[in-house]
Amino acid sequence: MIIDIHAHADGNYGSVDSITNMAAKYDLEKIVLCTSPRNIHNQQKPPNLPLKQTPDSIYMMNRMMRMAYNHFLKGDGDGNQFVHEIKNQLPDLVIQFLWVDPLDFGQMNELENSILTYQPKGIKLHQAWNNFKIDGREFKELVDIASSHELPVFIHLYSKREVLKLLRFIKENPNATFIIGHLTGINLFKESGVSLKNIYFDTSSSNRIQGSDILDSINAFGHDHIVFGTDTPYASIDDQIDRIERLKLSDGIKEYIYSLNAKKILSI
Repeated sequence: MIIDIHAHADGNYGSVDSITNMAAKYDLEKIVLCTSPRNIHNQQKPPNLPLKQTPDSIYMMNRMMRMAYNHFLKGDGDGNQFVHEIKNQLPDLVIQFLWVDPLDFGQMNELENSILTYQPKGIKLHQAWNNFKIDGREFKELVDIASSHELPVFIHLYSKREVLKLLRFIKENPNATFIIGHLTGINLFKESGVSLKNIYFDTSSSNRIQGSDILDSINAFGHDHIVFGTDTPYASIDDQIDRIERLKLSDGIKEYIYSLNAKKILSI
């Protein structure tokens, strides 16, 4: 069975019925769900830019996403509450990650209460949506709170500069657990020499990630540091599964990537 560690409450994961159907179709054991951008439920997949398709090409996409998020998307209610309601109806299937903007004073001031209320299994940060900096005090405060509750932080990184900042942060805070979305910055992680004991890498993406990138990551970080995600509905779950299957990995290694690593991170 599969644990999808990266999904948004939109499209095929936007309702109880559609989530149930997806779980049955793809043999999903758990779905880790967070809000869609501004809790909008009818957004289109981001376009594939006419660039060389590599994990690092996400940096250009990030600039476009931030502009759209800040200037063109109108909010549609509380995304964390929406995900919580879905989780309450599907408690054996859906796991909530709490989306947080470290620069939102109200969210940060209520973060401890939100963790108690929503009982998330992790925190989701998205630098393409929110203009926080890894070296800002707000980020350190959030990670400290997450770590005190033994919650992993799933982060979508914005730029190479922010990747380098995160590597410095990891060196100074080795007990914090991070999941790096979309294999972003894997070459910098490989070259860093920083202990990555508590760092995991999510496989989800569109054409930016090839099977060879996942295989390189397995060889560099170990199969016990790679987790399967789909970024549904913004990428095709069929493509994500097919990309893993084409690698011809052993059943044991695939089990770690599809579920065992996620179970360790999520303590389930």
